[in-house]
Amino acid sequence: MNTSRRDWRTGLTSAALASLMCMIAAAFLLTATPAHACVLCMPYPQVTNADQVVGSGTAVFARENPARPFSYVVLETFKGRYDGSAIPLFLDSTTARALQLYPALQVILVQNGPGGAWRALGMAGREYQSVMRQVAQWDKSSKTLAERAVFFATYLRHEDRRLAELAFLEVARAPYATLRDLKTRVARDDIYRTVNDLFHVEWHGLYILMLGMSDRPDDITFVRGKLKTAAKYGLTINLGAYATALIEMTGADGVTQLTEEYFVEPGRSNAERLEIVKALSVQGTGGAVELRSAIVEAYGRLLAHHPELAGNVANDLSDWKVVRFVPRLREILNAGVGLDEASHFAIAMYLSSADEGGSSKAVFTRSGGLR
Repeated sequence: MNTSRRDWRTGLTSAALASLMCMIAAAFLLTATPAHACVLCMPYPQVTNADQVVGSGTAVFARENPARPFSYVVLETFKGRYDGSAIPLFLDSTTARALQLYPALQVILVQNGPGGAWRALGMAGREYQSVMRQVAQWDKSSKTLAERAVFFATYLRHEDRRLAELAFLEVARAPYATLRDLKTRVARDDIYRTVNDLFHVEWHGLYILMLGMSDRPDDITFVRGKLKTAAKYGLTINLGAYATALIEMTGADGVTQLTEEYFVEPGRSNAERLEIVKALSVQGTGGAVELRSAIVEAYGRLLAHHPELAGNVANDLSDWKVVRFVPRLREILNAGVGLDEASHFAIAMYLSSADEGGSSKAVFTRSGGLR
């Protein structure tokens, strides 16, 4: 089992990569990264339609050309300048039928620059079109991920499914601190409607995190119940999200409960434990930072019972300047049992950064060994 944190720390959009080459992992560990640009990493598209419009030179709304079936005619240019030339894209029959049935629908087309290739981004209703007109006014640096999430949050439960999906993708990659601020923007009933929707399981994680912002006893009971079921059957689906929510709701008590159940008690898989590490890391880095001391204690229990997972907490310990685990991590590194190459590197980097006097002799080499 690959126990490296490289599968999820680099951000929500890159989690679709099942494995990373050693040099990429090393480069990640060596460079500073945003504190959890996303919360729980799932394989969502790296580029949204909003990104496509922002990065384009020209963006238009188009429909089927009545004079030339299965081709496009531009109805509105909402970004840049369209030169009037024919757009060499084929309009498929499914899209053509939808446009015939729903006159308000238009297709979003973007072009990178003059003479560049055109790309169809899909159909948009009136409200979606209005949103795209606003997005077209942005440039690549005018909005942070947090600001974009705040803008799109109001559309999360929009009746236009395409617009709701765009909003979901935009909000899902926001920093956790932003999700905490969105608690008044998404109705509680909408959260439960999504969490209980079995046809959109991939959406659950984000809404579970939003539910975690509640202090209502019945909501806390709901989250505890989900965690109890996960523990009973060894489930990992949305385990990280529910664990994050529990810590948000119950503070240090939640950290203690998860530590005992997953790091101390036997019978858990490393896949389950890593989901709990995700939740602790998210909270300690961008969430309930006042709980960091409790989270550090939890990491200590993990290192005591499951040293093969040490690489998954080394970065946090280094970022938080926790040096008390230098002896234990040096012991784990020298033993090397169960550690993959990236874990070796993460631990060595922790020891190097913690050892200001330079007494740490563990040095990671590109061949994977230590000298």
